[in-house]
Amino acid sequence: MIIQHFQIDSFWKGEARVMGAVQDGEGLYDAAVFLKAGKIQDYSCSCEGGASGAECCPHCRELYKRFLTEQDKEPGRPVATSMGVRELIQKYERRELSRTAAGLEETEAELIPTLIMDKGNVSLACRLRGKKEYKIRDLSMFAYAVQEGLRQEYGKDLTFTHTPAAFSEKSRPLLSLILQQADACEKRRRETARKDGRGPYTPNLPLDLAGRDRLFDIVESGVRLEANLNGQMGFSLRLIRGNPPFRVEIAPEGTEGIAVSIPCSLYAFYGETDLYVADWQCLYRCSAAYTDAMGPFLLRFLSDKERFMGSMVRGRYQETVNKRDIPLFYARVLRPMEELGLLDDEGIDWQEYRAQEMRACFAFDSSGPDEITVRPSIWYGDYTYNPLKDGTVLQRLCRDVTGEYRISYLIAEYFEYRDEEAGEAAIRGDEAAVYRLLSEGMERFRQAGEVRLSGAFRSLAVSPPPRVSLSVSLNGGWLDLDVDTGGISGPELMEILSQYRLKKKYHRLKSGEFLTLSDDGLSALSRLTEELSGEEIQSKRLRLPAYRAFFVDSLFEGRAQARLLRGQKFDTMIREMGALEDVQEDPPEALLGVLREYQKAGFKWLKTLWRYGFGGILADDMGLGKTLQILTLLASVYGEDRETGPSLVVCPASLIYNWGHECSVFVPWLRVLLAAGSLKERQACLQKAGEYEVIVTSYDLLKRDLAVYQEIEFSFLILDEAQFIKNALTQTAKAVKSVNAASRFALTGTPIENRLGELWSVFDFLMPGFLFSYQAFKKRFEDPVVKKDSASALEELRRMIRPFVLRRLKSDVLKELPGKQEKVVYSAVSGRQETLYRAEALRLKNRLCQTSEAQMGSMRIEILAMLTRLRQICCDPSLCYENYNSGSAKLETAVSLIHSAVEGGHKLLLFSQFASMLETIRERLEKEGILCHLLTGSVRKEERSRMVAAFQEDPVMVFLISLKAGGTGLNLTAADIVIHYDPWWNAAAQNQATDRAHRIGQDRPVTVYKLIVKDTIEENILKLQESKRLLADQIVTEGMVSLGSLGREELLAILEGECPLPK
Repeated sequence: MIIQHFQIDSFWKGEARVMGAVQDGEGLYDAAVFLKAGKIQDYSCSCEGGASGAECCPHCRELYKRFLTEQDKEPGRPVATSMGVRELIQKYERRELSRTAAGLEETEAELIPTLIMDKGNVSLACRLRGKKEYKIRDLSMFAYAVQEGLRQEYGKDLTFTHTPAAFSEKSRPLLSLILQQADACEKRRRETARKDGRGPYTPNLPLDLAGRDRLFDIVESGVRLEANLNGQMGFSLRLIRGNPPFRVEIAPEGTEGIAVSIPCSLYAFYGETDLYVADWQCLYRCSAAYTDAMGPFLLRFLSDKERFMGSMVRGRYQETVNKRDIPLFYARVLRPMEELGLLDDEGIDWQEYRAQEMRACFAFDSSGPDEITVRPSIWYGDYTYNPLKDGTVLQRLCRDVTGEYRISYLIAEYFEYRDEEAGEAAIRGDEAAVYRLLSEGMERFRQAGEVRLSGAFRSLAVSPPPRVSLSVSLNGGWLDLDVDTGGISGPELMEILSQYRLKKKYHRLKSGEFLTLSDDGLSALSRLTEELSGEEIQSKRLRLPAYRAFFVDSLFEGRAQARLLRGQKFDTMIREMGALEDVQEDPPEALLGVLREYQKAGFKWLKTLWRYGFGGILADDMGLGKTLQILTLLASVYGEDRETGPSLVVCPASLIYNWGHECSVFVPWLRVLLAAGSLKERQACLQKAGEYEVIVTSYDLLKRDLAVYQEIEFSFLILDEAQFIKNALTQTAKAVKSVNAASRFALTGTPIENRLGELWSVFDFLMPGFLFSYQAFKKRFEDPVVKKDSASALEELRRMIRPFVLRRLKSDVLKELPGKQEKVVYSAVSGRQETLYRAEALRLKNRLCQTSEAQMGSMRIEILAMLTRLRQICCDPSLCYENYNSGSAKLETAVSLIHSAVEGGHKLLLFSQFASMLETIRERLEKEGILCHLLTGSVRKEERSRMVAAFQEDPVMVFLISLKAGGTGLNLTAADIVIHYDPWWNAAAQNQATDRAHRIGQDRPVTVYKLIVKDTIEENILKLQESKRLLADQIVTEGMVSLGSLGREELLAILEGECPLPK
């Protein structure tokens, strides 16, 4: 739109008129806007919409926008106070004045209520009592005065400021009721009241249903309440919780009828739930039963009498009933009163008026496999009729309306078609409807009446599914299973299972019989055969790997419709795996004095798995001696048979020499080869592999020498820190899984770090196929658990892996291990460090806002680099800004902690992800005279072992360790303080690092400090660690957050301070 002419005329007190000629695509229009305090008060326009005045037209809105633009160009213009602000100031002033006035006045006014009951209405009037009594002429205006704190005059003896405090304590509940009920009238009252406060009177305030109940509650039961009943004034009613004593009088009338009467001195009305009845003495709040029986009756008799009522006889309202209508009137109206004893019916014999009991009959027939008809009939004594047929029913027949409705509803629920001429309802060509009627509906029809079945209908049947019996025997590494399902053939069993998996409720056999599929036996059989071929199922002879034994056993446990017949070997294996304490397996005598009780139990578990040809995950808490337990297994097996082939241990490169040391200490009689060093050195070693019982190498060296290892048949293949193969697609995982070994075991404190798929990868190494293919595992477990929070899928996964995962926590098995106390120590950035952090955070946030979710893949490296930069600024800006020398809040906190620890005689470990930060800390400590060791990824393995051994004995108090280089495989129990300088996304990695000190051999409490810069990304990393830990704890162990799995929204949430669980 184009404004060709524009003019502003300013007036007094902030008023203005804006005029202009506005052109749009259809023409030129004269528009005007009238403003007060910058807001539109009125408008006009020559266009069609402007002339109607319905709403501000587009031309006036364009004019107003131009006005605002012009105003913005005049920064020095005077600003008018808006009317809203003025009214707000006045409201606050009035409130303060009324509070002050109320504090100075000594008024304690009392409210005296009067209940007005007239012509079906219920309302409230009130008087005020001070030194004298005054009637409140207008309750709506009175309520407004209280809400606004106004000062009101009622007479020379009563003038006061209306606030709740000005009323007596006893009157305040009634005042609250008046204010509540007046709210509905307030708008109308304020619109019509004149400035002098006078207007149309509202002397009586109508009470809604809830208001009536509340008034009764306020005016206590037993107290008298002033009342005005049908225009009669000057009396009071006693409030009673109970029913009025009068009874409904029934007397013969004429030769063929009765007269029904009640006292004419009554008044009745409803509250929200209860009935109220008033006479000239009392107001009764009736019981629920009385309300149900008498409410409609009294309201009919007592409201609008001139229109509805007959005659008044002997001071009673009376109605008459003809003899022919007495049965219906008695059944519907009088009988509930009779049951409560509310009738005065002397001389009346109701027996002759009682309706005969209704009986129903249903005749079922079938003209085909999916065709059913029903013909209903209703009986009252000898009288019968078909409720589906057109026709008249005796008008004065006292029918059971409720019962007949239930029958009609029941028929409609199971039969779609109605043939009124034939008086039948039908199911036509609908197999599902036939099954529903047979399986659940017929019982309901039998409860409703008599059921008659034709011969054709009787041929339709629903049978329970067959009882499933499964015979299982253990033969070598296999389970042989024979399935018995009664007379159902293999091919038909396949069809039944197919229907069951589609969640069908039934299967129809070739005989036409329905088979119900809601059965726990079929459920077990369906789960068992999901991965089997159709040929196997049809044969009813199944073969499964032996590792499925525990799954089979648990699957049939506690099922009423399924039976598992165990062979002897199968039964023995299940019992041994379920009660390890009864297993007769003793560790080698040389290790009996070394092993703790839980380690002996761990050995029994490992030995039992090995004996039955299974693999397993030893997932004990860090520091509980997983290495010692697996060495005990090897010592036991080699002690029984020295001809056993060699075993291979694969571990991180940093732990090769640690394994060598542990072997020399605990099993020195085993010949151990450390396959490390240069290519030439390793080749020389591996040529003699057959001379050793245990070969130790690293994951990286295994890949390099894979061809050699693939030529050897190993007795055991043991993975230490098995999370190294958590990604099944990596070359490391593929290389490890390609090595031939009779038995496989995995050692890890964290079999799940981020995804359930990591657990699958470890089991794919241990027992390929145990957790099915990855696609099947994802469909069956990972997606239901992670995306749908499926408790049943989670429980099934737990049940499957439970025999093959052993995890004990320090808190459970090492009662003598000193405690571990964790503390978060906060520091706050300031000055230049804060400026740099805020600028970098804003830059990252803007980058994320400009990046769509679809673009995140290609931008991930850049985004992660920016996140790392933020974390470095928290540690010390000098890590990413050259020549920065303005200090670091966190560094000062760390140095202060280290000083306190050293002065207290404590050795400590400090972990950081950033090796350059450790160098900075070392330089600072050396300047202050504190010696320290420094371990990073560049330190050679031999030097690493020397440093660790030295720290346990030498006077050096501080060990600075790179989280990645020294987070695992170290025993540093000389330290009793651990400092995590910067939080890492992987909480499990931090916990592993902590357990370098908090482990077996530690005899002092360990204190762990986490250094966090407040109000930064570090604080939110802690929240993310906790949120991701919950899922993994449900399965087996601790979890982590994968930085690479975070999406755009999650990354933005980190910067904003909200930390949802990543999808």
